[in-house]
Amino acid sequence: MRGTLLLLLLPGALGAGLLSRLPAGAPSEAPAGDGLQVLPFGLMTEVRRSDVRAPMQVQLYNGSAQPLSLEELAVLKPTGEVLARVHLEGERLSGDGGAYEELLLQLERADPELSHRHHNRLFVPLAERVVLSPAQEARNYEEIQAAVRALRDAGAPQVRNVRFEVDLGALFGAAAVPGDEAAFDVVVRYHAGGRAQEAVYTHGLSLLPAYLPPPAEWHAGRGGRGAQEWMTGDLHVHNCRDQAAGGCPDCPAESVNITGSFTNADLKSQFIALGVDWFSSSTHSYCINSDGEFNAMVAETVALDDPGFVLLAGTEVTGRETGPQTGGDGADALCFLGGGVLSVHHMGAHGITARKVGGSDGFLQLCDPPMNNARDNTAAVNAEGGFSIVNHAASSLWAWNSVAQAFGIERNQLWGVEIMNANTSYVDWWTGRLLAGRVLYPYSGSDTHDAAFDWPSNHALVDLPMNDASVTAALRAGRNYISNGPFLTLELSDGSGRSADMGSINLVPASRIPDNYPIDVNVFFNAGADVVDIAVYRGLSMGAETLLQAFTGVTGSGQLLADDTVQKTGISWYRVELQSQSTSALAFTSPVFIVPR
Repeated sequence: MRGTLLLLLLPGALGAGLLSRLPAGAPSEAPAGDGLQVLPFGLMTEVRRSDVRAPMQVQLYNGSAQPLSLEELAVLKPTGEVLARVHLEGERLSGDGGAYEELLLQLERADPELSHRHHNRLFVPLAERVVLSPAQEARNYEEIQAAVRALRDAGAPQVRNVRFEVDLGALFGAAAVPGDEAAFDVVVRYHAGGRAQEAVYTHGLSLLPAYLPPPAEWHAGRGGRGAQEWMTGDLHVHNCRDQAAGGCPDCPAESVNITGSFTNADLKSQFIALGVDWFSSSTHSYCINSDGEFNAMVAETVALDDPGFVLLAGTEVTGRETGPQTGGDGADALCFLGGGVLSVHHMGAHGITARKVGGSDGFLQLCDPPMNNARDNTAAVNAEGGFSIVNHAASSLWAWNSVAQAFGIERNQLWGVEIMNANTSYVDWWTGRLLAGRVLYPYSGSDTHDAAFDWPSNHALVDLPMNDASVTAALRAGRNYISNGPFLTLELSDGSGRSADMGSINLVPASRIPDNYPIDVNVFFNAGADVVDIAVYRGLSMGAETLLQAFTGVTGSGQLLADDTVQKTGISWYRVELQSQSTSALAFTSPVFIVPR
């Protein structure tokens, strides 16, 4: 039905030129279009380690009407100490009189779910962005497409991405402690109009505290379970394969991504600086157009693995929506413009060994066939020993609208839901699926298309030694909590010495469950010096999720206990959330499931 409405509405609007102009969303001053500008795309803003080097980059843009020649980029501490230097050898940078800057402004007007411009906004603060109608969004996207095509055809002569490495130890100093701030200047020297000139951009970097470790109470009950360790990672990471210009190679279908990105090798170094141990390479399926390209990506992830860091082979798969649709999203209009499949979703496929099709890499071809539905895609992923998750389930673009078809582990299809996409929560969508009788784990992804940044990450309990297989196994088993700092997990136990770990799916004959059988929900936490609230939830499929117990004003680390009785009908689950009373700190556990048979 949604596709039919688009067919009725869009052709007339586009053909007759009836789409209204974009609402005013620009700043009071139009783009300057004057001289060399140092654009901050590709600069990290937080790290957790100061003993490593972190690759970063800036984009140099000539917005004047005249060409200039680049001489050198230097990264300097406020004291003048040189952290990095890149010789640019007089490279010529053409001027465009502000055209590229106008394109960046159009990207900031667009829905940030499309443009990925949640950060590094130059003109319109995100909170002040005027929301476009679907028709206005479609027109803006068409204009962006045309401008990016012209940029690519010309070879983008007015911009240059310059990579450099920052020694974080030299930047922060030997006595650095969490909470420290450090600044550096990016100084670019160039010649224009016969004169030597320079442009300066000053950037700040924060040193975050390490992720908090498990409390002693959690360790006390782990005897005989083998060598395991909590390993932190990201399940939604894009790299330079997802760039319309300046990619490795280019993917014109990703026309909104023109500000530069990083190789997986660079991202690995950035994530190490953030205290992260693994990530899944999540290039869009429409940017991988052959088995050879996919196999090259797999070989790259294998080559970058080492004993202390793992890269999983993955893909963000564009899939065909099937069955009844709940709601709609702006991707339908974009797909209509390209003449492809009208109703699509995005799915994270992780730990895979073969290419997953979905769209192609040409302009407006991101929804083109071949494209499979969720059932076929998840079957292929599961057969390879991987797992699939719903990405940004209820976003304004690329949402998962075939809600009734979102089957989970109970049918050996989807494995989970991305309940945190960067800092956007889809917890309610996930719990809605649990209430419908689905068995799905919660996961998290930053969805970065630029530099790595801090977000509520996945913390998986991995059997050592850490490698692709052990990380994948931990995530498939639901031994994972999501947090941007605090530690949080749970365990069920009864009075007979039996226990069930977080993520376990416990199949229990209903006839063997005594009426009102008591169980304990053991919550293990570490909030550090923060003051937090901890909520224990009990849910029942085809019923409701209720707050079993709330612990308020909790600080430090330890163990909490909530009591309940086992439900004998329907799938039940227990899960825990943590929220700081004064900061952005939060955490979510995977559930423990009880499935009566």
